[in-house]
Amino acid sequence: MPPMAHPRLLWAGVALLSAALGLAQFGGSAAFERNPNGKALIETYEIIQEQYLEPIDHERADELLQGGISGIVGALDDPFTSYSPPRNAHIREEDVRGEFFGIGVQIAPANPDGTGAKIVNVFRGGPAFGAGLKTGDVIVEVDGEDVTELPLFDIVAKIRGPKGTQVSIGVRRKGASAVLRFEIVRRKIEIVSVSKAMLPGNVGYVAIETFLNVKVIEQLRKAVTDLKQQGATRLVLDLRDNGGGLLDQGCQVADAFLKRGVIVYTRDRRSTRAYCEASPRTIWDDEMVVLVNGSSASASEIVAGALQDKERAEVVGEQTFGKGVGQNVFTLANGGELTLVTFEWLTPKKRSIHEQGVTPDVEVRDNRFPTPLAFEGLGAEPGAQVTLSTGGKTYTTTADEEGKFSFSEELPPRALSDVQGEAKVDVENDAILKKALELLGAR
Repeated sequence: MPPMAHPRLLWAGVALLSAALGLAQFGGSAAFERNPNGKALIETYEIIQEQYLEPIDHERADELLQGGISGIVGALDDPFTSYSPPRNAHIREEDVRGEFFGIGVQIAPANPDGTGAKIVNVFRGGPAFGAGLKTGDVIVEVDGEDVTELPLFDIVAKIRGPKGTQVSIGVRRKGASAVLRFEIVRRKIEIVSVSKAMLPGNVGYVAIETFLNVKVIEQLRKAVTDLKQQGATRLVLDLRDNGGGLLDQGCQVADAFLKRGVIVYTRDRRSTRAYCEASPRTIWDDEMVVLVNGSSASASEIVAGALQDKERAEVVGEQTFGKGVGQNVFTLANGGELTLVTFEWLTPKKRSIHEQGVTPDVEVRDNRFPTPLAFEGLGAEPGAQVTLSTGGKTYTTTADEEGKFSFSEELPPRALSDVQGEAKVDVENDAILKKALELLGAR
């Protein structure tokens, strides 16, 4: 089967471009035959198959070929172009749909290299909550398999599964010496990406965590409707730490607050065109402010850039990340997916923000997450205690057998609501939110 463009979506900043690239366009294997390096790639695989000391079985052959795909993609040296093996592609499809069968926890890497998994939130009413899993638990086993060194994505794949099936989760819990094991039946889990709260002065607060599923606009409409019913007359739209997602969701969110004009332009190899325009119908006509930080990227920047260019809302916070390119997702013959940068997007005033970001109207440093203390060195006696005192606090670590030592402060976990759709905010200590409320006249 030829590679086809993803039928519905494109990634983080992603667009529905009408691109269906068949093998005929590339000349099939002829493209390899015309290039000496292409021929060498095929020859390498065939020589390994025929002459490597150990026979290459089907599974190992698949690994070699997928390694070749990853190598070609990696050679582009483009941080936004990637290859997803079939299993990963399936997980991503579930995320885009906004639902899957799992246990109802939010997890993050347990180790600095992105491996392992620790639970950062257990959603109230979900299977994990009922079984007794807790925030802070470190997942060490899934169905009896040690997962402490697996990439987070692989652990997610093992925890999810068919509806009504059982999964065994083994965790280490602070204060417990033994591994605690929980038998949990998978249930349907909806990904809720929008949360809300009522703030002082009749200010409604809506945070969008990601644009990475097709239910974002539906959830936003419901959140704003609920806030209106509670008496909200002004609105804060929080896009901080939102790394983007689907361009069509970004367009729909911007459209929800705009009445006319182009929302975003796309520029590919051949042309620049208006991708989407605002319709007259909005969900919020009153005053609003948009919050951003250095982790607001892609579709978040599309929304912030459009509302800023149209002078619909003041943007408050930090310079955004600066991801101004979009990808097309191609489903390959093996079920994997190629996510390929194919276009750049521009704001309504045709500003390119790639590697620049959106500059806020009012700049405020995001003070919610303090920078952890870290230090390292060498030359200590093997096994010696190394102590650093600063700011009235003392930190201690132990040198290894080569006299090397390192320390990284573990910060308290971020306060998250265990009720999906309910936001947890700190009006007094969140500097960006505090400034937004001042601009809205609520303080």
